[in-house]
Amino acid sequence: MTQPEGPLWQEFLTVSARIGLDIGLVQGAGGNSSLKDGRIMWIKASGNWLAAADTHPIMVPVDLAALRERVMASELAETDIAATTLSGGPAGMRASVETPFHALLPGRCVLHVHCVDTIAAAIRVDAADLLHDRLAGLNWRWQPYVKPGVPLTNALRDSGAAEADLIVLGNHGLIAQADTPAAAEALLSQVRERLGGPVPSRRAAPGGAWPSLAGTGYSVARVPDGNDLMFWPELRAHAGNCVIAPDFVVFFGPSIPILTPGPDLPRRLCALAEAQLPQNAIVLVEGLGALIRADAMRGTEELLSGFVHVLKRHVMNGGGPMRRLDPAEIAELLNWDAEKYRQAMNRGPDGTG
Repeated sequence: MTQPEGPLWQEFLTVSARIGLDIGLVQGAGGNSSLKDGRIMWIKASGNWLAAADTHPIMVPVDLAALRERVMASELAETDIAATTLSGGPAGMRASVETPFHALLPGRCVLHVHCVDTIAAAIRVDAADLLHDRLAGLNWRWQPYVKPGVPLTNALRDSGAAEADLIVLGNHGLIAQADTPAAAEALLSQVRERLGGPVPSRRAAPGGAWPSLAGTGYSVARVPDGNDLMFWPELRAHAGNCVIAPDFVVFFGPSIPILTPGPDLPRRLCALAEAQLPQNAIVLVEGLGALIRADAMRGTEELLSGFVHVLKRHVMNGGGPMRRLDPAEIAELLNWDAEKYRQAMNRGPDGTG
């Protein structure tokens, strides 16, 4: 099977790449896009980056009719998703675990993003009330947090949210659907305009001189915003607790260690680097900034930037109580085969995935 051709397909690839390059919408391998073509749906393959959509073949075909039939009949298990993938797509790739909700939604094009402005609203205890005011006039629905994949798909089906143009996912992100990729992208822009705005960086460099990190397994994070976690007092209060969205848990573990500087810092870092990933993928040091483990998954720094921007937007929205993932929700993410596969796809020594 060959990929579709024509203006709509090219628009789909261009839009997918554009949102993939916007770190305010997609971080690393997060997010996905799909385009329906009759009985076939093309969707981003798991573990791949949307940013590469217009330069690399990262879309795989699935049997849309068969998948949607099973979704509507509540007969779909996560292990069944791979079997809906049709031959002819890129070799060795499999459809995203979120493929089922793309099939459920009637829009020809579906864009799912981890928009930092949306997540900042969707982590609040009063998220539904806040969004009711900010998104008034749009055809949107609120979906409280449910594990991504089949559970989320079933929740969207049962609530009727699948008929909305926009769906805000608690602690997760945003979905837009429309007849064309450009129209779906325009819906994302409307939400961002209502929920966002410029997010400043108060300090773009570490606050002091780092000791030698040779042999510790860590290096200074290249994302300047990572240092703001230590230099914004309002962010510092939340910096170590990253259980506010699935990807932060998957890439960082349930918490980010915060260390005090001192002569024994290299020794302490060496000990942290021995833990199984994703634990200690990011480490913060008081007065200095953020470190990243040498063996961290590709995309960890992009997720760090996303985490910082979510917290900044939360603070700029006035703060307030957050709805954090509970221990059971955290455990099901960390023990999830689909996420282990995506992690493996982002551990290639050549940086591919």
